[in-house]
Amino acid sequence: MSQTHQKKAILFDFDGVVVNSEQIYEEYTRDRFLQYGIQIPPSEWSLFKGISTDVFFKLVKSRFLPDIDVRELREEWQVGLRETMRKKLAYTPYFCHFYQKISSYFKTALVTSSQREMIDWIFQNTLIENVFSLIVTADDVKNTKPHAEPYLKASEKLGVAIQDCIVIEDSLRGIKSGKESGAYVIGITTTHSRHEMKDADMVIDSWNDLSLEKLWTI
Repeated sequence: MSQTHQKKAILFDFDGVVVNSEQIYEEYTRDRFLQYGIQIPPSEWSLFKGISTDVFFKLVKSRFLPDIDVRELREEWQVGLRETMRKKLAYTPYFCHFYQKISSYFKTALVTSSQREMIDWIFQNTLIENVFSLIVTADDVKNTKPHAEPYLKASEKLGVAIQDCIVIEDSLRGIKSGKESGAYVIGITTTHSRHEMKDADMVIDSWNDLSLEKLWTI
């Protein structure tokens, strides 16, 4: 395929794609919420993935604690979560190798449902580094995933047409966001099964499954 028809940018989700935070979120949140008598059934946990902290606690309140002000719970949860992340947060396997391989050929952006303050804290307090050309957070858009706006905003700021972008996601909300934006969407099975990610254009199990040659044929 000629250079002019190759994709020009890769837009990465953060949690579960770049870093192993989805597992940390789930394990820590389950343990913390049990102290409040809240038990989130495994079958419902997918409802809480790929959403902002604001939406997460609104959902918790509506489903489990309708009569309680959750602000104190949120503050305690966030303090404990950060301490856990400081100790355990790491890149997903082979991400660094993949990024080094593609960074000379593609513009890159991080597109996350997290607040910017949380992303900044991670870069300042963990071993995770900001290697991206651009970061779009929940604070930068009116509509978070699964709306298309986050990925459309990233492509606009990069100066790359959305049709020339590849989105890489682990959540179903993120896949929907990427697809509705018009990007080519790759799902990585760190959070969901291949079957659950059937709406993605391509599904991979590891960063090692994506070669430059494969990316150039998209």
